[in-house]
Parts: sequence; C-alpha cells; structure tokens
Amino acid sequence: MGSPLSPVLADIVMDSIISRAINAANIPPQHIRKYVDDLFLLIHKDRVQEVLEIFNRQNESIKFTCEVEKEGNLSYLDMLLIQTGEGRIKTDWYSKPISSGRILNFFSFHPIDQKIGVATNFINRVRTLSTIRTEEEKNQLIRRQLSSNDYPLHLINRMLHQSRPPEAADTPNVYRSVVHIPGLTPTIKRMLRQNVPSVGIACSNTNTVKQLYKTAKDPVPYMQKSNVVYKITCRDCSGCYIGMTKNQLRTRMYGHQTLINTLDRKLSAGLSYDDPEIQLLSQKTALMEHCIQQQHRFDVANPTIIDCCFKTQALPVLEMCHILTTPQTVNRRTDTEDMSATYSFLIASVDDLRRENRRTDGSRNQYNDARHTTQDDTVG
Repeated sequence: MGSPLSPVLADIVMDSIISRAINAANIPPQHIRKYVDDLFLLIHKDRVQEVLEIFNRQNESIKFTCEVEKEGNLSYLDMLLIQTGEGRIKTDWYSKPISSGRILNFFSFHPIDQKIGVATNFINRVRTLSTIRTEEEKNQLIRRQLSSNDYPLHLINRMLHQSRPPEAADTPNVYRSVVHIPGLTPTIKRMLRQNVPSVGIACSNTNTVKQLYKTAKDPVPYMQKSNVVYKITCRDCSGCYIGMTKNQLRTRMYGHQTLINTLDRKLSAGLSYDDPEIQLLSQKTALMEHCIQQQHRFDVANPTIIDCCFKTQALPVLEMCHILTTPQTVNRRTDTEDMSATYSFLIASVDDLRRENRRTDGSRNQYNDARHTTQDDTVG
C-alpha cells in the first residue's frame, strides 16, 4: 500500500523466501504454485509440519499458516480443489463460509456498464473455475447469486446467453474522471467514444460512505491545532501579525503573551519604551516591535487560523504567501526574503487582477446607480 513500488518489492521478497525454503525442504519446484502470498503445495502428509517450520524460519517478520485438505477437498483462492478417485483434480467455484455474497448491487448509484461489468466478471469466474458442475448447475448458481443482489432476471438471462464481448481494438491513451449523472454521463461517454476514441471516461460517484457517516474522531479543539498559520489583530489599530507554528496554537500564544507580560512588568517597574532593556524585547518578534514602537497591544487571546498544512516543510511558504497578500501586516520585510521569485510574481499578478476586478465592479456599480437615478427622475 502507498508507493507503487510496494507490490513489486513484496513479490521479490516472497520469491526470495520461497526459493530458500524450497531448497532447504528439498521440494520439487513443479509441486508448488504461488499467487502473491498464497501458496499451493503438493507434499506428503508426514512432511507438512516440517515444511511449515522451514518456511517460518526464513524471515522472523513473516509467519506462514497451513491448511490441509479435508476429505479430498482443499480451497485455494476462489477455487475448491476436489480429488477424484481416478487420481485427478477437479475444481469448483468457491466462496468462504463467512462470505455475505454481496457484489455491486443493481440499485446502487453507479453507471449501468459498471454493474454489467461486475456481473459479467462473476459469470466468467464461475464458468472458468467450475469443472465439476454441469452448464445448467453453473447457470442456477449465477442466477441465485445475482438475484440476491437485485439484478433483474431478464438481464441475467441476456448476459448468460451472450458470448464474451471482443477486446477493444484501440485502448484509450488517457482517462478522465467525470461525475456520474444518470442519462447525461452515458451520452457524453458515447459521444467521446465515437469522436475522440483516445480519451476514456472513468465515472466517479458523489454518493460515498463518507457522506453517510460522520467521522469517528472527535474534532480537535481550536487552540490545540498544530501546523497552522495564524493571524493576530492589534487592539489599537488596523494592523495585524501573521505567524506560523508547528506546535499547538495555545503554546505559541502562550509564548506571545509571556513576552507581552514581560514588557508590561518592566514598564511597571519604571522603565521607559526607549530603555535599552525594552528595546531588546523588540528584537524578539515583529509583534513585540510593533507593541514597543507604537505602544499598542495585540489580542493574543483570540487568534485566527488562516491556513493549515500536514507537511511542516510547507508552513514557511504558506506564512510568506499570507504576509504578502494580507494588507497592513506588522511583519518585517525579512520575513519574506526567502520567498521564491516565481511565487512573488504570481502573488503580485493575482493582487493586480483583484484590484482590477474591484475597480471594474466599482465602476459598474456607479454606472448602475446613475442609470437607476436617471430612470427615477424621468418617471417622476
């Protein structure tokens, strides 16, 4: 899970373990088959425990379990292997006893071609994996399974009697995701298939389980959130301070409040704002510099979270972006010196576009007000 390389590495590890175990147990290679981590071995019943111990000695982090045949039957993947009295093995489609038998329900909010694809795949599995059943027995099993998932009988019979569809000659080069809308999405897919065969459509569903059930986790209290960019407003002017913290927000606010309390304590002791000891505090943060130079105070108890990010490496970039786009900040110029020239150009372009839009909207509103005034005067 995660990296696309994980399945490849897992397959390499399994091949290595199996090769070492085969050599140690002296098992002929033609008597073992593997599918991912499921193994099928033909060995003498007296050697089962010995071979299992050999496999488990290859890697202390990987432990194998063993299932032996019972009354000549052994399940492997979706098959039930059945020994006949003639020394041959026949197969049957198999589902675990705990299986609910559910597949994609016919009344689910999915495109009809996805439902037909799921049903067709199930039909092909039953027909391919069952060598012990007659054709009529296979069809009865298929009808029973699909009917329990609300597939109409006429659709089941049509899929049973039609041959397997031929493989598409031209596979789309790219796929694009489109929200499934009954009636509209199939029409779009059909038009693209005819006119732009190089583009395939994959339907996405907006009705998900996440929308039906609330998250099981309790929401994080506001002041306990971490990896955030915050804003603190000044009580005495329209300025504000933009900052970031990887710790909890309340911890960072405690640090700001501690510096402000230290300033007030020194002022109460008789020191002036020009005193070197007070000026030393202004070097701590831009917030303290504003408090000392302007003799203002900030509303540290009520910060506003303006952005958040799971990647702590991105926090400084987010902080600089908000400093550049927020008017009347008291932050220092050095707080944005590390900003890439590309980001600075994009932010400046966005700001110019916003100002142009506001100017256009203002002119349009003035024109509408003047027109309505003229119309009212004419009517009067």
